[in-house]
Amino acid sequence: MASKSLEWKELEHAHNEHSNEWFWAVGIIAGSGAILAAYFGNIILAILIVIAGFTSILQGHTQPRVVTFRISRRGIQAGSTMYPFTTLQSFWVIDEEINDRIVIRSQKMLMPYLIIPFDSTKTDPDEIRDYLLEYLDEEEMQEPFLQQVMERLGF
Repeated sequence: MASKSLEWKELEHAHNEHSNEWFWAVGIIAGSGAILAAYFGNIILAILIVIAGFTSILQGHTQPRVVTFRISRRGIQAGSTMYPFTTLQSFWVIDEEINDRIVIRSQKMLMPYLIIPFDSTKTDPDEIRDYLLEYLDEEEMQEPFLQQVMERLGF
């Protein structure tokens, strides 16, 4: 039986410093898309593109907060949100030099994957794996493709 719980603090996501060019590029792409959508008569899409561009720029300025992650008998807690093991299917621990994370497959349709960061110099990946094996199946998986694309684009 594993210990009562594992707990660590980590940034909620990796933060990329953005140059002024990045903000200009997001603004130009969003503005162009909105103008094209309006030109073709799709005002709702134009409004949606403007909102998405504005939100992306705001997110680019926001520093990630430090979140406490906890794995216990009840489930996985990220900050104030609890994910009971009954709503989760499987996991995979990705232990890389720079970007350590746990990929968890959920049963929820709107949120099929949870990506939980950890630092292998502070938290032992084998200890996480052994603890999760008591409650979930281990299944080799990668981060979703869209997640990888968004990280490459600097989001």
